[in-house]
Amino acid sequence: MRAVVLSIGSELLDGHLTDTNATFLAQELTGLGVELLGVCQVGDTLDHILRALQRAWEDAELIITTGGIGPTADDLTREAIASLLGEPVTVNPELLEQIRAFFAARGLVMPEQNAKQAWLIPSAEPLPNPIGTAPGWLVRRDGHFIVTMPGVPREMMRMWREHAVPRLIPYLGGGAIRSVTLKTIGLGESVVEQAIADLVAASYPVVATYAKDDGVHVRITAQAANAAQAETTIARVAQEIRSRLGDHVYGDETTSLGTAVLEPLLWLRWRLGVVEVDSGGRISNVLVEEPLARDTLAGCLVYPCWPASDTLTLETLAQEAIALGHVNLERADCLYAVVIRMTPGATPDRTRGEAILRLQTPAATLERRHQVTSPASEIRRRVSLWAAEFLRLALLQQARQRLPG
Repeated sequence: MRAVVLSIGSELLDGHLTDTNATFLAQELTGLGVELLGVCQVGDTLDHILRALQRAWEDAELIITTGGIGPTADDLTREAIASLLGEPVTVNPELLEQIRAFFAARGLVMPEQNAKQAWLIPSAEPLPNPIGTAPGWLVRRDGHFIVTMPGVPREMMRMWREHAVPRLIPYLGGGAIRSVTLKTIGLGESVVEQAIADLVAASYPVVATYAKDDGVHVRITAQAANAAQAETTIARVAQEIRSRLGDHVYGDETTSLGTAVLEPLLWLRWRLGVVEVDSGGRISNVLVEEPLARDTLAGCLVYPCWPASDTLTLETLAQEAIALGHVNLERADCLYAVVIRMTPGATPDRTRGEAILRLQTPAATLERRHQVTSPASEIRRRVSLWAAEFLRLALLQQARQRLPG
């Protein structure tokens, strides 16, 4: 099957938004064995959307649209599809009631213009939207499929994976398609890909790497005669990847980075105190939102800068941060200092960042240092990943040394 993705919205053409939806769908289609012929960004003009749909209809069997299904006058995707197929739109009472209930659950009355989001055409079935007001469409007509989804990424991704893909799979050659994502930290994407180069190059299963905010992800996708065969293939390849990348693999798509960092503390029955200086509180934010934080986190101290930090060594800064943790985080069994010192360069992107990571536990004191030249925000982002990686690996080491098995 061949596909075309249409990203609809004038804000994409104005440069105010980055089209992350198209990137996501391109990756998904590759995993499904669908040939993506192209991606087209279209503004909120009915004639332009219709022409893009007509070209896509001529070129591909599957058209995927994102955006343009809101309640306002410039949301025109439904109108364009109806025009393309020459079908009338009607308000579906069941969809309308679902949208009213969505507003009522939030103590609101549905604006009448939202009734537009309950439109259907005869060739379309609705795709549920559990976290938004705009249902999608799955259109089947003359050997073609049109999947129409919201432009909001979190709504689109759930609708695609939970509702669109299961409906499309029977038309993608039969069998079952399964995928697993392994999450890694501490290695760059090129290093990860080099370590599994033969698996990436193999035609089956499909293995691909993606750089994300929480590390590098490795996705494995297999299509087989049945689910058991696909899952067996994925399990075999996943085990091989884990053996090659070792502790750099911290989990799968169900594992958050924060959970992976905090789990060893649960095994050790330690509470962690965190002190951050000029890091924007990034590592604290990764940890405090996790359910495990209740049982493993004693507290966090975040400082935007340190008085007279230019005159102190990084070693002294780390010592002072740990000392503050002892005074203010009395419930902590171990303390973690993440300290960054910024030195302005000739331009903002030449800012020099020095970082020291120090972990003090009942068993040992461990330390790591980093240097990077980049904009301040990028320095903080990189240091937060290094800090998460170092903390997790150090705690894992402590757990292995202290716990049987």
